[in-house]
Amino acid sequence: MRVNLLFGFLGSGKTTLARRLLQSDSRGRKMAVIVNEFGDVGIDGAILDGREEGQNIDMVELTSGCLCCTLKGSLLQAVEELRRKSAADLVVIEATGVAEPEEMVETFSDPSLSELYDMGPMVTVVDSPKFMKIREMLGPFYEAQVKNADTVILNKTDLADADTLEGLRREVLGLNPDAAIIFAEQCDVDTGALLFGPESRVMAEALGKPHGGHEHHDHDHDHSHDHDHDDHRHAPAQSFVLDASAGGRRDAIEAFFQAQPERLWRAKGFTQLDGAPVLVQFTMGQLDISPAGPRDKYHMVFIGDGLDQDALARAFADVMSGEQP
Repeated sequence: MRVNLLFGFLGSGKTTLARRLLQSDSRGRKMAVIVNEFGDVGIDGAILDGREEGQNIDMVELTSGCLCCTLKGSLLQAVEELRRKSAADLVVIEATGVAEPEEMVETFSDPSLSELYDMGPMVTVVDSPKFMKIREMLGPFYEAQVKNADTVILNKTDLADADTLEGLRREVLGLNPDAAIIFAEQCDVDTGALLFGPESRVMAEALGKPHGGHEHHDHDHDHSHDHDHDDHRHAPAQSFVLDASAGGRRDAIEAFFQAQPERLWRAKGFTQLDGAPVLVQFTMGQLDISPAGPRDKYHMVFIGDGLDQDALARAFADVMSGEQP
């Protein structure tokens, strides 16, 4: 069974890429997707669930934790269940934006697992305009997502100029000289190369296997995992969910997010604005509101560091109640 791992910080475009993979030609093979949400309520699963009728796809959603640590056992159980019970041929795993790729490499490089799974290229999606800002904020943790990738997709190229993109390309190659770099808008890439291309070089190195003639570069894969926030490799993320069923006005929600500090990294969820259901996605100052189908429940997931949850909840409730201009 082929397994593809997708990484990328919050808002980089991983879900967009996962959707493209699911909509691509599977060459008659059965496909499955595992979505990991850092929070108690899954949003990405709902976005991906808009797949076309008749597609031969299974979906597993893991919430309330991170695949690289608290949900590692759940991940392996889900993958094995898909292999044995669903007879899946292709599994796409979309890791949460705060997952540590070294731990995922360690998990799947177990020799007993390597005999069962063919690991496709490990893919990291980068938000091109925000790369330097996020790198400065998160340091080694963020860099690890680039260092441990076979393929780095420099996404959102339409939002950056040529000089910025060339500088970004050099920065990425400085972190990972072996990475294949792809420039993309909205993760519009050759999905076949990811689903059916060569096996993962990173995983082969972890297993001590030769791979495709590549010269081995020592990336210093440190497999220790310390959840103390003094270890700056791990993002000190917090996550909580707020009710958004009351709805509100578009101008009010825009003003609400414009007023948020940089500590709010990501917000994503469904609500109703001006009487119509919408998907709201906010990433470090950038807000996107798109039409969505009606839903039974509406809520918003907030992710960041050092957030005043009570104050943010009160302000959001005011927006939903229409008390804010």
